[in-house]
Amino acid sequence: MLLVANRGEVAVRVLRAAADLGIRTVAVYAEDDAASLHVTLADRAVALRGPSPYLDVDQVLAAADGCQAVHPGWGFLAENAEFARACQARGLTFVGPSPEVLELLGDKRRARELAASLGIPVLDAVPGELPVMVKAVAGGGGKGMRAVHRAEDLDSAVEACRAEALAAFGNGDVYFERLLPSARHIEVQLVGTAVIGDRDCSLQLRHQKVVEIAPAPLLDLALRKALHTAAASLASAVGYTGVGTVEYLVAGDAFYFMEANPRLQVEHTVTEMVSGVDLVRTQLLLAWGGDVDYTPLDRGSAVQLRVNQTSGGTLSVFQPPSGPGVRVDTHAYPGYRVGTRYDGLLAKLVVHGEDLDVALNRARRALGEFRIDGVSTNLEFLRTLLTRDVVGATTDFITDEPADGMRAPLAGTVVAVSADSVVLEAMKMQHVVRVSGDVLVSVGDTVGAQLLASGVGESTEDAAPVDLSVVRPDLAEVLARHDFDRPSSAARRHASGGRTARENIADLCTEFVEYGGLAIAAQRARRPLAELIERTPADGMVAGVGVVNGQRIVAMSYDYAVLAGTQGLRNHQKKDRLFALAQQENLPVVLFAEGGGGRPGDTDHSMVSGLDCGSFHAFAQLSGQVPLVGVVAGRCFAGNAVLLGTCDVIIAVEGANIGMGGPAMIEGGGLGRFRPEDIGPLDVQVPNGVVDIVVASEEEAVTVARKYLSYFQAPAGSQPPAGSHASAGVPRPSAQPSPTREGGPLESIVPDSTDNSGSWKCADQRLLRHAVPENRLRAYDVRALIDTLADTGSVLELRGGFGKGIVTALVRVEGRPLGLIANDPTVLGGAIDADAADKCARFLQLCDAFDLPVVSLCDTPGFMVGPDAERTATVRHLTRMVVTGANLTVPFGLVVTRKAYGLGAQAMAAGSLKVPQFAISWPTGEFGPMGLEGAVKLGFKRELDAVEDPAERQQRYDQMVAAAYEHGKALNVASVFEIDDVIDPADTRRWIATALAPSASRSHGKKRPFIDTW
Repeated sequence: MLLVANRGEVAVRVLRAAADLGIRTVAVYAEDDAASLHVTLADRAVALRGPSPYLDVDQVLAAADGCQAVHPGWGFLAENAEFARACQARGLTFVGPSPEVLELLGDKRRARELAASLGIPVLDAVPGELPVMVKAVAGGGGKGMRAVHRAEDLDSAVEACRAEALAAFGNGDVYFERLLPSARHIEVQLVGTAVIGDRDCSLQLRHQKVVEIAPAPLLDLALRKALHTAAASLASAVGYTGVGTVEYLVAGDAFYFMEANPRLQVEHTVTEMVSGVDLVRTQLLLAWGGDVDYTPLDRGSAVQLRVNQTSGGTLSVFQPPSGPGVRVDTHAYPGYRVGTRYDGLLAKLVVHGEDLDVALNRARRALGEFRIDGVSTNLEFLRTLLTRDVVGATTDFITDEPADGMRAPLAGTVVAVSADSVVLEAMKMQHVVRVSGDVLVSVGDTVGAQLLASGVGESTEDAAPVDLSVVRPDLAEVLARHDFDRPSSAARRHASGGRTARENIADLCTEFVEYGGLAIAAQRARRPLAELIERTPADGMVAGVGVVNGQRIVAMSYDYAVLAGTQGLRNHQKKDRLFALAQQENLPVVLFAEGGGGRPGDTDHSMVSGLDCGSFHAFAQLSGQVPLVGVVAGRCFAGNAVLLGTCDVIIAVEGANIGMGGPAMIEGGGLGRFRPEDIGPLDVQVPNGVVDIVVASEEEAVTVARKYLSYFQAPAGSQPPAGSHASAGVPRPSAQPSPTREGGPLESIVPDSTDNSGSWKCADQRLLRHAVPENRLRAYDVRALIDTLADTGSVLELRGGFGKGIVTALVRVEGRPLGLIANDPTVLGGAIDADAADKCARFLQLCDAFDLPVVSLCDTPGFMVGPDAERTATVRHLTRMVVTGANLTVPFGLVVTRKAYGLGAQAMAAGSLKVPQFAISWPTGEFGPMGLEGAVKLGFKRELDAVEDPAERQQRYDQMVAAAYEHGKALNVASVFEIDDVIDPADTRRWIATALAPSASRSHGKKRPFIDTW
């Protein structure tokens, strides 16, 4: 299937060629082209939107679903290298040369330099000498060209060319060519590096071709051969493929390269008539990899005449000529509405004869038969032109059009006329054209490039001085609506110890732009507009894009002061908008979720159940793609609680209540009456694992949210070298030396940091040598150990009140963010129960989703066992930790601080001691398939039972345990290479920084389907 990325006559031409080859097609069209013929000829047509739809690469390529190739036609995107690259990126064949050739030949200056390097003459401009031709680097179609004969006209000509080129091609660069008067414009047609023929394109009106003749007449054999040879050498130099044209200026026996057009030309049809080669069919066959015979024939002469509209309107009559040797290519038909937005080409009249005299006579006859009513055209001009001898004409042959006067600077409709100005309207915008002399148009006329008045004027109004202190009424109205200050509401919030929604977001973000701030509650049917503006600003949700830690995020906050922070129609729409933006741009989301859930009071809708609301689905889809942070103070019920529970982390202010239903919903369900503060208080929601972090105030909540985000944000402006310690986090400052061992204790003393700013500090690592007591039965403070190991101030523990047997925390080592899990020997002796396993499994998912490497500090006697443990579904919960660990894709490192027994130790090692990037132990490490005491009791029960004396039996047992400890201690385990090393605890940070390879970062999308909310 082929996408035709163009409009009008060329789109019709390509669609017909594709149909002849049995290729199915897709057309694109702008709103004002909906009735164009090309729309009906395609198998499928896709509408485009926007001010420049045919230039919108993303929109055009979105229409290529199911296509294998794209034909760009001419103009628009035909010479756009980035468009060709975008086609390639989507697996589409671009019907044309490579992007590299497009870039080279599409730049007229570079093309001239290439031609000169091949010995092809060019018209170099000598600085300071006149006359010159000013030309646009990316020009075409006669746009961006001015001849300059006087030095005083040069600056204005350059500026005019730049402006016209910028508007037409998006590139205002220009260059100079030596002006060659009385020259002919000759083109050589190529297919690949083969020459198909030539044509004379000298008959031009304001640098735009109007008549072409093939082959070019009055060229002697040697000159024609030289032109063909030069074109072929240029094509060979760039490895040209597809259809293209090389253009020259010819004066006498001399010729000069002008440009090369790496695309189909408007005038290709005149060459087709004499060569017998269907150039569009050839393009498509080459694109599809078919066999192509494009050997040209010698078939007389042909003449092409461009029939252009000079005004807009509806074609009441459109009757093209016919008969032997006559061909008309067009997209027009009777009743077609002709606009003025695009190029004015209405039809191409191409005639063929056995010689040039016959062809010219047929052209005159065909022009006489051509009938067009409803719009003005250049038909009469063409008829008059062919009464003259045009054979061998030069580019300045057409000079009898009115030279003086103000021409319309754009196509449009005349809406007002005065003695000194004409107002044109185009695309619903009015343009004032200052004129002098006699005005030649009337209100209602549709004009193209014709004269507006007999005298020359300027196309812009005189600029009036502006008082920058004046606020216009329209702006004053907008500023008033953006005044969201509500002092009484803020005072009530402050009196309760809280902050407003806007205060929280202002504290969180260094910069913030709000989306939908002017929205109001959808209750116009029941409340006056003024009241809604006053009492329901932003429909109770402040939402937008902000900057946190130097990086963009989506921030949104329900406003409890507006309808109790409930979820209304408009703020659901805002959430949908921002969630989509977060998905498209990979932006983290921070949600302040205080509020009462759904709002039944909205009336401006036709919904019944509201169950088709997409906000919950859209937010849940972000899980695993971007960090989601929930903050709650006060009451959070129903739909607000669902959004909160979807977040990766929940930060709750003391006194908060969180529940899936508020008091009204509970009572409505017949479950009794409860006060809001009795539903989901923190003494319930912390131990059960709902809340990750408890803080004392909203201010502290914002600080913690900012800190949490910092673990998932790359350092601003930093690109650490691949393989460096900090390549997945923060680079070490060059001024700070790495900790080294020089015959003494390991030290690490560098600046303090709790974020990703690029500096860090840690405690004296020798403290780790004493973090685990020498008495192997003595408990110790694992959190103090973690604080010592990590960068100072960098530890953020999650879910500290739940599953207490395992600590899960975000930390930094040498500035690099990591996830850390650790057994707590003060809880169940470090044994892993169902809650601890659940907490750990979910934390590992979080780290894996966002490419955080994980360090595991193992000190566990294993999993909890026994009847009570099995009542908690231990088999499923504990294996959840094993399964999650075994499927991690981020770097993982194991440090055994003391006990590493049984399946619990294997779970802490992500499944096996051979899975982590490193598995090391401190000297206090001890290993075994189960606890040493239990192993001795089970393994040597018969021997111990045979000892009758209890004292002797205990002595024998102690000896066996001691032997088992010697066998399982870290040094012995390392001697058989079950672990990588036993290290000085003070050396732990160096192992983490060196051996824990950085994870490859993701540019977009998800690595995991989602992060389990539990």
